[in-house]
Amino acid sequence: MAIVKMKRLRLLALRAQREELLRTLQGLGCVEIREPAMDLSDPQWEGMAKPSAAGLEKAREQSLLLSGALDTLRRYAPAKDGGLFTPRPQISEGELFDEGAYAVGLDAARQVAQAERELAAKAAERAKLLTQKASLEPWSSLDVPLDAEGTATVPVHFCSVPVKTSFAALEAAVGQNTELAQLIRAGSDRELQYFLLICHHSALGACYEAMRPFGASRVTLRGWTGTAAENTALLDNRIAALEREEQECRTALSGLGEKRDALRRCVDRAAQEISREKNKLRLIDTDAAFVLDGWLPAGNQGELEKALGGFQCAWEIADPTPDEYPQVPIKLKNNAVTAPFTAITEMYSMPAYDSVDPNPLMAPFFIAFFGFMMNDIGYGVLMVLGTAFFLAKARPKGTMRDMMAMFFMCGISSVFWGCLTGSFFGDFLSKLFDLTGSAAAVPGYHDAAGSFIWFWKPLFTPINDTITVMIGSMILGVIQVFVGMAVSVEEKCRHGQPLDALTQEGAWWCILIGAGLAIGGPMIPGAPAVLGTVGMVVLVLGVVLLPVGSIIRSKSALGAVTWIWDAYQGISGYFSDILSYLRLMALMMAGSIIASVFNTLGSVFGLVPFIIVAIIGNTLNLVLNLLGCYVHTMRLQCLEFFGRFYQDGGKAFRPLAVETKYVDILKEEH
Repeated sequence: MAIVKMKRLRLLALRAQREELLRTLQGLGCVEIREPAMDLSDPQWEGMAKPSAAGLEKAREQSLLLSGALDTLRRYAPAKDGGLFTPRPQISEGELFDEGAYAVGLDAARQVAQAERELAAKAAERAKLLTQKASLEPWSSLDVPLDAEGTATVPVHFCSVPVKTSFAALEAAVGQNTELAQLIRAGSDRELQYFLLICHHSALGACYEAMRPFGASRVTLRGWTGTAAENTALLDNRIAALEREEQECRTALSGLGEKRDALRRCVDRAAQEISREKNKLRLIDTDAAFVLDGWLPAGNQGELEKALGGFQCAWEIADPTPDEYPQVPIKLKNNAVTAPFTAITEMYSMPAYDSVDPNPLMAPFFIAFFGFMMNDIGYGVLMVLGTAFFLAKARPKGTMRDMMAMFFMCGISSVFWGCLTGSFFGDFLSKLFDLTGSAAAVPGYHDAAGSFIWFWKPLFTPINDTITVMIGSMILGVIQVFVGMAVSVEEKCRHGQPLDALTQEGAWWCILIGAGLAIGGPMIPGAPAVLGTVGMVVLVLGVVLLPVGSIIRSKSALGAVTWIWDAYQGISGYFSDILSYLRLMALMMAGSIIASVFNTLGSVFGLVPFIIVAIIGNTLNLVLNLLGCYVHTMRLQCLEFFGRFYQDGGKAFRPLAVETKYVDILKEEH
């Protein structure tokens, strides 16, 4: 359980074998390709260049085509599988990279895209026709051809006025100006009302002059022949035909739903092409060869050399120099218990290459703290069963798998602490037995009034033993702080700084332990009197070590003054950090009190309401506790614990590998 030792790889190979070699490296999944430290504008590297990005663009286009086809099928041919809990199919690498299957998948994606384009075109045309139909609706009551223009003597104009205009007033205004005009009202829509103006040509100007104050305007109906009703009938026939054609397109798309699995495999295949093409752009090409620079775990060296033996290439594998440490990618080697916590480490920051792996140190505290705050058998059992079911059925990968495994272990911890506090969905059982009148008959621990408490006497209860919970929280905090200090001491000694370790962490150990013995020793019944004296001696030793270390580090008498500031920061820092662990008590008590409140509230109304309210309330409490316990536990690790020893700044190891979303790959022997 440590940071994996890495090796630097430099490789020179024939350009003709580039694709095959990259495919081999991708199958191995153990080499991270990086940009070579070459300035290609320098004349000494003349003739060397980056590979073309055409392959990457093609892979991205294919990926967009395939992903778009899947999105289309999600809308028109929804999957009937089990969703989140459906395990991904397992295939071999050979099946994933089968060129024939990929071509078939691309062809299916094109069919889906073509069907969607046809459907969209028909839908757009139908929308256009519906708009035209709506524009004809106001004229449908007139048995007048829409292309009617009247005669040279009596022209016919199609007109409109705002819908709020009084048509009677409009007619009256026109009638006052001339008797040679007639207005025939048609229909209206939300904004306008429409009418037909039949007028002698000699009075046309007077008519429009009279209608101007009413906001009247002429309507142009170009491209129409026949009456509005006749045109509406034609539009209805065409719209009905388009609806049938759209349904045929939807049926065709639904039929293409059987191509979903093939498309998913091809999406994963396209992702591998994109990954390989991106890595290809980190190479340096000549006309005949290419240069590859990268990193690999030391344990994979033999496997890589065996694979490279089948190519005409030369390579060098060497340990990184100290100057290269900041560039070395970080891979953590953990067991089944500590590996899931890599998700938290990556969220914070990966450790530096020459530092310590935090996962084995963090895991026991994270699990213990989470369970301490949750402290409920019922909640813990639900966490264990839920995460176990999800891991078995869905077979998640990556961060999701790590989080589920982490919550599985935290659920076990919650059951453990729940056994100590006697909490099962809070005090659900005691309330249930009281309501059913069977409390006295249930074997176990009862209070003075005879009410059932738990099947055995709890070691402590959060609500009744607040001081015990508070002291326990601070003890857990002191333990974690001291472990962080111990790791810091080990790291400083490993880097040749034992004196710093003695005068910093060593001094504070003496101060904290000495103060604890000097103050708490006399309070312990039966403790020897010398315990307080020993504590004072240790305390004084720590106080002496602080200025000594400050003087040595500053290499001047100024250290005799600056140590006072260091002491102040240390005292305030340790005090505030240890007090931060009181959040363990706060979350434990909050969860217990909320569960008890819901149980008590439900018990007031009888057995059936009690069960309903308890289920709803405890479900809500579980969700809130999951979020609160996770956030506060992670905060204690990242701030109070990591701050003691953690050296961040590393970047995660990201090798060229086969990474899939929809299928699981059965590893083949290379």
